[in-house]
Amino acid sequence: MNPYEVLGVSEDADEETIKKAYRELVKKYHPDKYVNNPLADLAGEKLKEINKAYDMIMNKNTQAAPTGAPSYGAGRTNGAASFQNVRILISQSRISEAIAMLESLPRTAEWYYLSGRARMQVGWYDQAISFLQTAVNMDPDNIEYRDALENIKNRNRTYTTYTSSSGNAGCCNPLGCCTACMLADCICPCF
Repeated sequence: MNPYEVLGVSEDADEETIKKAYRELVKKYHPDKYVNNPLADLAGEKLKEINKAYDMIMNKNTQAAPTGAPSYGAGRTNGAASFQNVRILISQSRISEAIAMLESLPRTAEWYYLSGRARMQVGWYDQAISFLQTAVNMDPDNIEYRDALENIKNRNRTYTTYTSSSGNAGCCNPLGCCTACMLADCICPCF
């Protein structure tokens, strides 16, 4: 995989051009645009490819494979701490490993973003919102960070609206304890 081709930039493009191309592609293929769309899986795969290409270019420790050569270890980490490897771990739902790897990386906006994504995946929404808000505050022009924060805030609003209007003091029926209670690991007052 040639990461420059994936992002649609020349190999001598400056950092600002690369970031701009990356942001536009993230916006184009973001999962929120493909909700209930048969192309959702394809868009998700494309977004993973875009993120990997961006990391390959921006991370000086990661070397891109030559054009046309297969990408070694696709979907696996090489054990070295890098943001790219954290993204892979999160995509594989290996959250405890992702969080452990993050602890050895510098606390940049991307660090806070990935920390938020990891926590969001396991349902720790308050922590996720806090980390994502910090990432957005550090890099307010990053569309990926802003979209993730807005996405989780919308999920929270939807749940709050649903439970408030359910007529049972924010709780579910006794036959199915609410998902939020299970995710929050709390006791559902229905029982």
